Amino acid sequence: MSKFYKPRNNGKQAVIGQGSQSRAAAAKILAGVETGLSLSDLMPRFTAELDLRDRALVSEIVHGTLRHRRLLNLSLHPLLDHKLSSKYREVNTLLLSAIYQIVFMRTPPHAVVASTVGACALCKCQSFTGMVNAVLRRFLREGAHLQHSTEEAIEFSFPDWLYNKIKNAYGDKTKAILKASNEHAPMWLRVENSKIGTDDYLVLLEKCDIFAVRTPFCSSALQLEEPVITEKLPLFKRGRVSVQDLAAQLAAPLLDLKPQMRVLDTCSAPGGKSAHILDLEPTVELTALDSDEKRLASAKENLARLQRNAVFKMLDAQDLSSLEGEFDRILVDAPCSGTGVIRRHPDIKWLRREGDIANLTAIQAKILDSAFSKLKKGGILLYTTCSILPEENSEQIEAFLSRHADAKLLPFNIFGQSGGTFQHLPGDDDADGFFYARMIKNS
Repeated sequence: MSKFYKPRNNGKQAVIGQGSQSRAAAAKILAGVETGLSLSDLMPRFTAELDLRDRALVSEIVHGTLRHRRLLNLSLHPLLDHKLSSKYREVNTLLLSAIYQIVFMRTPPHAVVASTVGACALCKCQSFTGMVNAVLRRFLREGAHLQHSTEEAIEFSFPDWLYNKIKNAYGDKTKAILKASNEHAPMWLRVENSKIGTDDYLVLLEKCDIFAVRTPFCSSALQLEEPVITEKLPLFKRGRVSVQDLAAQLAAPLLDLKPQMRVLDTCSAPGGKSAHILDLEPTVELTALDSDEKRLASAKENLARLQRNAVFKMLDAQDLSSLEGEFDRILVDAPCSGTGVIRRHPDIKWLRREGDIANLTAIQAKILDSAFSKLKKGGILLYTTCSILPEENSEQIEAFLSRHADAKLLPFNIFGQSGGTFQHLPGDDDADGFFYARMIKNS
């Protein structure tokens, strides 16, 4: 008997019913992630022809399936008589996403089965329609229950290497971190307070039947009760508000900006923190860098919508020797593993590899050294990441301080705590995982 399923064409045409196009798009995106592509590249490619409602459905299916992938696979494997070849990976992702819809989304089972079977033809695996139908009906017949595991890495669907790193770093906090990383992230807004007050914008939201609450940690931040598309946000196109997580909003104020200062944002794309800098102190001379032309273009677009001006340069921050002059303030929002924002980008769990961390920490160290060489004496450098791994954060800063005798931590207050560094964990205060370190250059 063959080790793999073999497609069989029985000559019958599958009926492509309502919802099949969305399920096919979701399966193709999930299969793309398994080949190493990111959601940011895949989602636009496979949802361009769908309406807003179907795009939202695809997004929920894809994000949810990625959040629970190992657990879903654990439940799917006993239902398969043979292993599915990687040649037919979309058959596997159709089944995983179908189980996710039945168990987590509580979509009517008959609708899931019909649309998933219909999606086989759109995924060019029509010969598997009988098998897909049989597997899903068996899952329903046996109670539609998930298999569970006593291993936290499987139960919370994290790769073993990442689970072990989190466990080693956080011990008893590990389960809470994994759980928070699998939850739906709230939608936070940053109000452009140099243009409109937060309370005034809150009134505009309520007039549009959009409800939000303030937070004691940041005067510009509003948390929406339910996410909405940006087109529904009042004055969004006129640059009065941006979408930005609470943790990210707390970075720019730590720069302690003053009028007319020269400010450098070393890794500026997509421009959220650059925009916040200019909102806090519109008179600063801001230079915004990025090493990727496409990403730098997105930063330009974001600042243009907000009617903000900056000097944009495509430059790798690992070597700033060609950059003229020194700066009063420097933000290093470093490229990182993204392990603090998995709840927003669940593909991170499956795209990152253990070897990536050493490469990232080497890049971060070069950027820090290069940026510090451009900092004026008495100037402030703020280092941030959306990571929760000590190698990229506390250990990175310890190593930096050991290399630079003229640098020292400059304490700050954040989330009700004080210190020269701070590690925020995913889900705490309904915000993302984020690291902050503030340093001053001694005379």
